[in-house]
Formats: sequence, structure tokens, C-alpha cells
Amino acid sequence: MDHRTLRLWTGRLRLGELTAALADRYGERVAIEGEHRTWTYSDLEDDVARVAAAHADWRGRTAVLRWSNEPELLISLLGLSRAGAVVAPVKARVPDAEVDAVVAATGATAGLAEDGLYLPSSDRSGDGVLHDDPETAILLCTSGTSGVPKAAALTHRGLLSGFVPLLPLPFGRDSGPRGGRDAVVSALPLCHVMGLVVAIGTLTAGVPWVHRATFEAGAMLDLLESRRPNTFIGVPTMFADLEAAGAAERDLRCIQLWVSGADAMPTDRARRFQQLGAMVVLGGRPLGRALFVDTYGMVELSGAAAMRVLPPISMSLPVPYRLRPGLHVRAVGPDGRRLPPGAVGELQFRGAGVMLGYRGREGGLDGGWLATGDHGRALPGGLFLLAGRHRDRMKVGGFSVFPAEVEAVLDGFPGVREVAVVGLPDARLGERPVALVVPGEGFDPAGFLERARVELAGYRRPHAVYTVPALPRGRNDKLDRDAASALGVAVSQAEAG
Repeated sequence: MDHRTLRLWTGRLRLGELTAALADRYGERVAIEGEHRTWTYSDLEDDVARVAAAHADWRGRTAVLRWSNEPELLISLLGLSRAGAVVAPVKARVPDAEVDAVVAATGATAGLAEDGLYLPSSDRSGDGVLHDDPETAILLCTSGTSGVPKAAALTHRGLLSGFVPLLPLPFGRDSGPRGGRDAVVSALPLCHVMGLVVAIGTLTAGVPWVHRATFEAGAMLDLLESRRPNTFIGVPTMFADLEAAGAAERDLRCIQLWVSGADAMPTDRARRFQQLGAMVVLGGRPLGRALFVDTYGMVELSGAAAMRVLPPISMSLPVPYRLRPGLHVRAVGPDGRRLPPGAVGELQFRGAGVMLGYRGREGGLDGGWLATGDHGRALPGGLFLLAGRHRDRMKVGGFSVFPAEVEAVLDGFPGVREVAVVGLPDARLGERPVALVVPGEGFDPAGFLERARVELAGYRRPHAVYTVPALPRGRNDKLDRDAASALGVAVSQAEAG
């Protein structure tokens, strides 16, 4: 075993060293199949090394990486990490105001974009000092109920340790019983934690990663039929779109494993996809059903913290999630005390993968425990069941949307006295955001939605605006989000007739 692989096994490898370790192990095996280029593991290591050499003077800096959703984003991230920078990736096409918020949250003093160097302006980028932060690999911004972005500090060990068990498995080989059989297809955003860890995990396993920058259901079905991968990884919205685009009429028997994450996957839809795939295909005939894995995670947990394998047949009992190695879970009551196994409480996690904290902020962890806001039952043996999601967070197409953050952008629009953003049930997206506005003089609904289009990323924009005489509030005059959600459903149904 070479020294880099040994460091990966023992949790001491840094993120930027990953491709060097994988090139030593897999060499000329295909690593990435992009839309315009294919990389072997050796090619990948060469490109990462070039980025690192070009930015050797960035050691100790925090750098914003603004790039389109191509493999080069991953390459640049790994290269900057090897150079010693802490990297904060963002989408190339997000509004400038959102990039400004990331710069402010991370304290970035440098940046890299596709069209050249991107330098955060000094009034937005902290004091310019170098950060002595050897554990942090990347900063991913998330937003809480206050609406102010927070930069979660994810560690080298936390991002890599969950994939160490994949190293000895016989995946991705060019010869033998599974020769040429393995390939993973995904079209996930690489600046989000799920897309990033899917790429890292697939590469660590030695399996070709077939990446698409954008997701379009018809084109994805064409790719699955022509490329014949055995694994597809997506979010529930993608599975809904694939189904609507005629997945049932396509030949998807090549798929042995479907994986969903970022939001709850409807069990009935998962079972239908299991029937479209197959455990094996012998003599052109499919045998058995494909596996379907549903994952649970979040940014602060470095991605997927647990998974559950849905059985191919209906069961009356719920299927629990199993933690990945190195993590622990507990449920606590309103007083913060640990509850006995099986009791419903707030789920908290501790261990490998849990963030160090939020850059520049106090709190985030309590004695090493991360409070998720999600409720469930902690069970013996590293198992847990979900009982309900955080009520102050929407899940829109697999993306977390915190209403307060969107409200902070829209609250200053002319004619808006009060605004609340709520999620309405949506068969495709899970939830779709809409705005409830208490209007003042001169309120322009069309202009309001246009401002949202300009200043907010697509998944965070309200799909509609409804005017209401007042917003529901609780005893302390705080917005009652449960009642506001019910109001949103009522007014949308009333307008639909």
C-alpha cells in the first residue's frame, strides 16, 4: 500500500491530495466522462497539479470559486485545496448579490472564475488576513432562520472518511466478472454538498463518473439507454421528471442501483424505479429488481450521513436509516436531554463528517453535537427513523430554502408592508415557494416577481405572489409559519377556483 492510500485509510489525507492517491491506485482507468472530454485518473491528477502550481501563493487564503457546473469546477477546487487555500465554491450564474453574501460569510480574500481571476472587493472580504485553519477543506454556505448566510467549515477527514470502505471493493474494473460494468451517472450541482460528495465518492471507488452539467429528463433517459450505466444518482425532483418523460417506456434494465438524496423520496415512486431496473441481466433477461437507496444528510454533515435501502416489496413497517461509520445520533427533548431509544425528539449528530462550526460565528455545535431541527427516533445500532423535517426550512427540488433569507431580499420592494414565503405541496418539486404579501400603496405584483427573478437563484424564487390582509402571528408577534403555510394553501386554491 502506497503512503497516500495509507493516509486515506487512516483519515490523514488532505482533500487536495486525493487525485494523487487515486492516480497511484487506478492510473489510466477512466475517471470522468464529461460532455466534452474524458479524463483518466492520471489526466485528472495532472490537471489538479497544474492548478495547484499556478496558485501556490494562495496558501492560507480563503478563495471563492465561481464556475459553471463542469468537471473543471471539481478540478479547480481540488487544485486550490492542494495549494493550501480554503475553498468556497459558488455557481457561475448566481446573482452577484449572492456571491457578495458568500464573500462576506467566508471572509474570502481571493477568487477564481472561468473567465480569469475574481477578486472579492476589500469592503466585502474581511480583513485580508491569512487563516491558520489546517482542518478546514471547504466552506459551503447555508442559511438559517435569520436569513443571513452561514459558512459551514467542512474538514478534509469529514469529506473523505466515509468513502474509505469503497477502496477494497471490486468496482470499476476493466476485466473480470464486472469488467466494464460499473458507471455512475449524475447531473448534480458540484458547488452543493451532494454533487461534490457524489463526485468524490465515485472517483474514490474507481468507478467512471459520467457527469452532465444540467439535467433534462429526456436527454438523461437517452443517456441512460445509450451509455448503459449501472447506477443513477439524483434528487426526488429528477425522478419525478424522468417518470413524467416516459421512463416506464425506456429500457433501463442496466440500472442496478438508484440513489436519491437531498429530500424525502416518495416510496411508491422508488418502487416503480426498482421495477424499471434489474439486479442482474443474464442472456438479455432481467432478473430481480434494482436496489433503491435513499440518503439523509445536509451541508453541516458533509453530505449524506445515513442511508436506507428500500426493499423491493411493500412493507408495513418503516425502513430506518443507518449511519455511516464514525457518526453517532441521538434524539433530545425540548429541554436538551437525551431521550430513550424510540422516543421522538430532535435528531442530533456527532462524529466524523460533522462540520467544525460556522466560519466567524459562535455556536453551531453543542459539545460536538449538531442539532438538525429534524425530528425522529434514534434506535440502537446506529439506526434512526425520521418523523418530520425542520418547519423553518423548505425543500425545493432537493435544495434547502430558508424562507427568512428570501424574505430579507423581498422585504424592501416598494409597496410591501409585510412578506412571508411559504412552501406549497408540489408533486414534482416537493414544495414550491410562494410569497404572501400584505400590500401597501403602489404594490406591483409583476414587478415584485421580476425582482425575485433578478436577485434570487431559480430554486429560491417565489412561483407566485398572493396579497393577504394580514400575516398570522403567534403570542410573541412572531410569524406563525405553520399558519402561514395553511393560509398559502387556502389562497392558492381560492385563486385556482
